[in-house]
Amino acid sequence: MKMRFAVVALCALTVTLVAAGPSAPQSSSQQLDAVVDAIVARPARGASTPRPDPVVLLATLRAIDPKTLSFDEQIDRRFAETILVGRAVSAPAGQPMGEAAYTRMLKEQDLLAYDAAGLWDYAWKEFNATVTELETLARSIDSRKTWLEIANTVKQDHPDASKMIEAHQEIVDKARAHLVSHDLMTLPWKETCTVVRRVPTAGNNPYYGSFSGASSRPLAEDGTLRGEWQINPFDPSWDAQTRSDYLVEHDWGVILVTAPHETYGGHHVQIMYQMKNPRRLRQSQSTSMFSEGWGLYNEQLFKETGFFPDPKIQLRQLQLRLWRNARVIYDVGMQTGRMTRADAITLMTDRVGFLRWAAESEVDSALARPGYFIGYFMGMSEILKMRDEYRRARGSAFTLKEFHDRLLRIGSMPPALVREVLLHDLS
Repeated sequence: MKMRFAVVALCALTVTLVAAGPSAPQSSSQQLDAVVDAIVARPARGASTPRPDPVVLLATLRAIDPKTLSFDEQIDRRFAETILVGRAVSAPAGQPMGEAAYTRMLKEQDLLAYDAAGLWDYAWKEFNATVTELETLARSIDSRKTWLEIANTVKQDHPDASKMIEAHQEIVDKARAHLVSHDLMTLPWKETCTVVRRVPTAGNNPYYGSFSGASSRPLAEDGTLRGEWQINPFDPSWDAQTRSDYLVEHDWGVILVTAPHETYGGHHVQIMYQMKNPRRLRQSQSTSMFSEGWGLYNEQLFKETGFFPDPKIQLRQLQLRLWRNARVIYDVGMQTGRMTRADAITLMTDRVGFLRWAAESEVDSALARPGYFIGYFMGMSEILKMRDEYRRARGSAFTLKEFHDRLLRIGSMPPALVREVLLHDLS
């Protein structure tokens, strides 16, 4: 009852902030705090009280004079706007978003420079460039085979089915050692990251697994922050084809490439920094444009710093990047009528090399969460641009560790806001 009363009170407070006259003066900071309260509040389980109207909250934010806020408050106000735009922009049940809503999402929620048409063109340009990289690398490995033939050969090398969890843990531990030995970023807290069996949930389950950060469970008795990489387990009772499909999608290549994304220094590290962020909004809220972009960026980072043992694993890394690139194509494509679900599945099977069942699962996940999966490739692209800009600004003082630590401390916001804070610190 107390939680339900609090949410009702927040709704009433929001309306009051918009309509308040001289008799109820509120400072700009107080107005911002009230909106943040409304954004981060979570109704009690089973409560029927609706979430505060994002349109009303947006009006409140946009009525605040930015000059009356500190720099950090200004960033929080703009981050709050992007969150509320995301809540306000949605597709009719079972229908695509359409060109106008998708473009608004890109510009006002993700703070990207692209409209829907521009993103479509950019995604295809990057996709074709990655294919060219794959073809060039394939020729250096075996000029008689296509890149996809080589990738399919790499996928035949997988751990013993009964030791799949242990194999993943082995690579997670190696990823942590690589992060530390190459001084890539700071791990300021006592922490651990464990690979466990994933328990299926209702609805569409990821074909590979998922990551559960330290914010999802209590601290250990000694204060250790605990992340979990949850892997779908092998089931020996499956039929022969299902067993084979599982193993070729859990090869050593995908484990080596995905461990940096999910664990060190990807989601596990980013979530711990988010838990410790001093800004309340940034501690409780995140965007896929940074969090998933950060995960994919770490795949690239670990390639650049020599984690992958040979060119065949590097080719697998490029294939997995092509997959995230394809996500941008079919997300904007399906949401704006440029692609059908069947077109998207064909792209994944014929051009990226996914098994059909995995492609169907991928595409259906994107249909259920419009705009989320573009965060992987677009977020990585924006972080790489930011890194180049920061390297130029810092000159000989630039280090990867300092750059990564600064990004992580700033928070999981749209990259345009992260960049603004990053460069403001240099002024």
